[in-house]
Amino acid sequence: MDTIEIVCNIDESYVPYCGIMLTSLLENNRDVKTEIHIVAANLSRTATESLRNIVENIFNQTIHFYFVGDEMVKNLPHFENDYISLSTYFRCFLTEILPQNINKVIYLDCDIIILDSLKPLWETDISGYAVAAVEDMNSSFIDKHSRLGLNETYLYFNAGVLLINLDYWKENQVFPRLINWLEHNRNRIVAHDQDLLNAVLHDETMYLPHRWNMQEGMLRRRRHTLPSSEEAIDREMRHPVIIHFAGKHKPWQEKCLNPFKKQWEHYTDLTQWKGMRPKKHLGFTLNKITFPLQDKLGLRNGYKNLN
Repeated sequence: MDTIEIVCNIDESYVPYCGIMLTSLLENNRDVKTEIHIVAANLSRTATESLRNIVENIFNQTIHFYFVGDEMVKNLPHFENDYISLSTYFRCFLTEILPQNINKVIYLDCDIIILDSLKPLWETDISGYAVAAVEDMNSSFIDKHSRLGLNETYLYFNAGVLLINLDYWKENQVFPRLINWLEHNRNRIVAHDQDLLNAVLHDETMYLPHRWNMQEGMLRRRRHTLPSSEEAIDREMRHPVIIHFAGKHKPWQEKCLNPFKKQWEHYTDLTQWKGMRPKKHLGFTLNKITFPLQDKLGLRNGYKNLN
């Protein structure tokens, strides 16, 4: 088997979460050679040493850093007080950043943990496709289709986990097409590069089983995915490979009640950030006591039972 190539886009504030994600990845993929590619505007020496220690010293794998500055993304659509960093756009520039001999990569957000082998994902045949991705947890909201000029028959995908065919991108001029669409439609962008990738690649995408990107909203009693996906998600949420803490409430925050938060804490405690937990607030702690009743009354969209 060839080397699995993993790409992450980060900034300084996400270094601990990247380290935790990589720990979960490498812990569950010890039997394969893995190369990690970190793309950032810039990182401190402390940050790079922390990630290098995890990848090279603990797991005996390889890591590369690409410091590209912020010129290419600083003027791209973004929103004040947004919890998503501008570095997210770097995944659109991978053919311009990574070595030309890399044919494909798995892109991973950092608000993720990996619970099993990525070999089946890596071995997925995506010849003829630009990317392989999973349905977005809000795919049933068709407002994005009209905003991006998409036919409602297209499935909107989540960009937090992508199997990217870099050869296809180069052969089919994907990067110039992304830039061209953005230049003419930047006022349509709401979900950053996820909107951009969907707008340009909607009919060049292979859709993956939900186990490869089990997003927070898929674990809820009331979902916003397509109704036709309900049965598959119910089945795959019990044995997911990739857990994606998508949305505003992250596992390092008190308000995150995701049923996989304990697993995130487990991998946290395997790193130098062992014991990192959010500060407790009495008001929220007291409010949590009423959540089961709120769930029964339909006042709150709680989580499904995983058992």
